[in-house]
Amino acid sequence: MKNKKIMFVTGSLSDGGAEKVMSILASGCAEIGADVTLIVLRDKKIIYSVSDKVKIVQFKDNGKFATFTRIVKLHKVLKRTNVEVVIPFLPIISLYTLLANIGVGKKIIMSERADPYAKLSKLPWKDKIGSFLMRRCGLYGLADWMVFQTIDAQSYYNKKIQNKSSIISNPLDTVNMPNPWNGEREKKIVAAGRFSEEKNFPMLLKAFVRFSKIHPEYKLIIYGEGKLRKEYENLITKLNINKIVELPGFSANLIEEIRKASMYISTSNHEGISNSMLEALGMGIPTIVTNCPIGGSKMFVRSDDNGILIPMNDEEALFKAMCKICEDTQYAEHISTNAIKIRNQISTKSVCNSWMEIINNL
Repeated sequence: MKNKKIMFVTGSLSDGGAEKVMSILASGCAEIGADVTLIVLRDKKIIYSVSDKVKIVQFKDNGKFATFTRIVKLHKVLKRTNVEVVIPFLPIISLYTLLANIGVGKKIIMSERADPYAKLSKLPWKDKIGSFLMRRCGLYGLADWMVFQTIDAQSYYNKKIQNKSSIISNPLDTVNMPNPWNGEREKKIVAAGRFSEEKNFPMLLKAFVRFSKIHPEYKLIIYGEGKLRKEYENLITKLNINKIVELPGFSANLIEEIRKASMYISTSNHEGISNSMLEALGMGIPTIVTNCPIGGSKMFVRSDDNGILIPMNDEEALFKAMCKICEDTQYAEHISTNAIKIRNQISTKSVCNSWMEIINNL
């Protein structure tokens, strides 16, 4: 069967988990022979790498009416190109794509990339609109097909949507992923994510204060950026851990930054599937994650086998898990060795083949 021509649509390729996954999927599908176009709606610097086989079209519109202009431009692109399937990520981008597709009639595959149960009050206003219309009002039902990351996310939606959907994990970019570190690990603990409420980094900082009193040789590095940076900086000062905690910002090459770390920690209260968690597991970094909605962490992390799964908002459990990994080197090596096996489960090629099967059968 000949591969159909695909168009991915994203807001940007500068940060964000969904955006990173789209860059990997677009590249992976192109590498296995698909004709792929990637539309980037916003005029932001492209950070995530994309295969040379992908045609990138980036809109440069800014200002008061930029959103309207982008939708009109996307409509024109859809109308004049011979792409057969369009794939937007995130509710607001899916809404823009639906509007742009009016009168065009391209097949659309949409994908839930987060926790649909999350409170609207925690979202920026554009995302509130997108989430309300696509999730609460059921506009995702207009998709020709839906892709979910987890069973828990799929179960949020009605049977009509569930019956025309598939569950596909995030891909792990094993092609560009370096080999796991075999030497002595550095005395550093790492975390990564947007500086926003759902990541719950204050719990990590508070647990690290307790941990550092027993193990003062360790430092904590949290990669990311966001609206809560100042709040985190103030908390770090208040906890008197300025000298052992770093907030270096967003990293375009996170895998290399964390490769030699002693442990990776995610304290999220809701998450789709964390890309940095998958990368940490794939690199064999001893990993601690919260068992949070929408079920991504429990899909991949099995306590005492390939990582440690802890309850949400449980500082005590986090502190004990950190000490266990630090103080029991045999245990840390055990979960590290098993974690690396994820490379074979969700390689880019296997995940992209799953997507292409849906696309070509649509």
